[in-house]
Amino acid sequence: MTTAPSTISYRADIQGLRAVAIALVLLAHAHVPGFAGGYIGVDVFFVLSGYLITSLLVREHTSTGGIRYVRFLARRLKRLLPALLMMLILVLVAASLLLSAYETRIQSGSFLFSATWTSNIFFAFVDRDYFSALQSKDLFLHTWSLGIEEQFYLVWPWLVSVTFLLMTGEAGVNRDRNVLLGVFAVVFAGSLLLCLYWSKTQPLLAFYMMPSRGWQFALGAAVFVWFQDTGREQQAATGGRTSLLAGLPIGITGLLLIVGSAVLLKPNLAYPGYFALFPSLGAAMVIAAGIRSQKGVSGVMAHRYFVWLGDLSYSLYLWHWPVFIFGNSFGLASTPVEIASLVGISVLLAILSYKLIELPFWKGQFSSAKPARTILISALAMVAVVGASESLKRNFYGISAKIMTADSYDPRVDASMAIYKVGRNCDMGHFNAHVIPCGIGAPDGESLAVLFGDSIGAQWSTLVSGIFSAPDWQVIVLTKSACAIVDETYYYDKVGADYEICAQWRKSAIEYIGDIKPDVVIVGSAANYDFSESQWVDGTSRVLSKLTAAADNVVIIPGTPELSFDGPSCLEEPYRFSFRLRDSRRECEEAMSNSRSDEVLAYLQRSADGFPNAHVLDMSDLVCPDRRCAARREDGVTVFRDEQHLTMSFVNSQIPAARGRLMSMGIKTQTIQSPMDSLSPD
Repeated sequence: MTTAPSTISYRADIQGLRAVAIALVLLAHAHVPGFAGGYIGVDVFFVLSGYLITSLLVREHTSTGGIRYVRFLARRLKRLLPALLMMLILVLVAASLLLSAYETRIQSGSFLFSATWTSNIFFAFVDRDYFSALQSKDLFLHTWSLGIEEQFYLVWPWLVSVTFLLMTGEAGVNRDRNVLLGVFAVVFAGSLLLCLYWSKTQPLLAFYMMPSRGWQFALGAAVFVWFQDTGREQQAATGGRTSLLAGLPIGITGLLLIVGSAVLLKPNLAYPGYFALFPSLGAAMVIAAGIRSQKGVSGVMAHRYFVWLGDLSYSLYLWHWPVFIFGNSFGLASTPVEIASLVGISVLLAILSYKLIELPFWKGQFSSAKPARTILISALAMVAVVGASESLKRNFYGISAKIMTADSYDPRVDASMAIYKVGRNCDMGHFNAHVIPCGIGAPDGESLAVLFGDSIGAQWSTLVSGIFSAPDWQVIVLTKSACAIVDETYYYDKVGADYEICAQWRKSAIEYIGDIKPDVVIVGSAANYDFSESQWVDGTSRVLSKLTAAADNVVIIPGTPELSFDGPSCLEEPYRFSFRLRDSRRECEEAMSNSRSDEVLAYLQRSADGFPNAHVLDMSDLVCPDRRCAARREDGVTVFRDEQHLTMSFVNSQIPAARGRLMSMGIKTQTIQSPMDSLSPD
């Protein structure tokens, strides 16, 4: 291999590519129309890291005969850790001041892992509470990619070192090149196969774990070795017409693959999978084009504005996500002006972080610390930040004030209603299609009612058991979270793939209902599934065709309106005003935020009209009287236990109204007892 310096040759176009990557990530997280796939910017960063880190390591080994691992890690720590820790602690302090105690506690669950570069493992394996929408708005969710990067830094120097140890005999350009390319090809193939396998079987592992992303780093590494070892990198210095003509189509194609992926790929894909190949290959092509020529696409990306944004890319990545989350919490992330303001704040914080934190530790006055001391200080800093966060938790936001209703009911424990009590296993989770019939009321009742639905449907369980009550009625609940009772396949982000488990469970549950022949089936699911009009109507009709054949009557309870904010968090003291409640007449109340529930109601009614024994029981006017939704009624009953699920106390209060509506449909009911008396642990 040719002798080379142990430093990276500065390439302005590389900074430009960073700018493109971070811009796409911002556009996606800001929900700018047309750029929903901007998350692929992270894939570009992975390929870039593979190229740059491999170039550092190979050049160092070529010029010195070895790789100084401690020195390498120390450089990475000085470059990345100070800005990360500063962001973490400042965001946590801001959360404790701006958000409610409950929000802060739930939305900072990954803090410890983010501070230790293991948040990707946290998000891959954490058992998230389905009923906590706030958990999906973790303030530090974006640090998962930093965890993958750091884990790559830990293992890649050893891989390169071992590869060089395998090279025996007389050194040669082609020999070294072929061995390195061979090793990177093995990593590429093995990691890609694992990625494709996990994308189908364990989507969260495919997305968050470093081994399934190793092929992207290996791709960047192979680009460096191929061009470095064949001498093609020197062609850029000539600036000749041949280099330009050769590099131009490669660069244009690569850029089109990157931007095209951001525009065409959607969040509802099993990602990374095959789809990640397009932006990753695009990044590799843009890098390669810049080696051949610094003109064309590379020349454009070397423009000072692109370079400026590329320089800020790391700090901007750190700050944009929590800024967007805070903006969303206060209802300031819906209009173009609000989104632009949040982007502006993110850029301002990134500039301050870059100039005051990144540069001084990377290249400035704090950059001269010896490697061993840097690693020691870094470890102590991480421990100190984690300790400070624990102190903040105990003293500022560890104890959350209970939100008590008029009947002393706490909505935070609402999910512990009978069907969700530990040990019942009524809902076996997102990865299990087994049907568990959960009985409520009289196990030997002469009549049988079945409640069949997702968690929005299951929230009516105490209402159903109160109307169809013991001793004459037995109620069976069949429920699976986020499983629409619509015969359609759809993507579910918490499993990172099409929700096939739901389809299997729904089919088995319908077969079970056909076997037991109930008197009444109550069907309920949320209105926020991303189905088209025809999918709602036809998919529901296919379900009703089987249920109406099995039961005397089938009643659909459409998904009710949602809040645009977390209800209990809004009520929690001290009350935090949300700017999204612009027309509020009182705290934590708003006009219905959208008409989606009305649209779905119409679709379900069309489906029910095709079957003489199918009915629709609309409860929306009871949840949001006069089309105004409130976290708590004026009589003190808390309505919502999050943004969309209703509290058990509110549901119980609607038993008389619901019973009257069912009777008007000609559906047999009976005199009800206390709804709480009808619950049974059996």
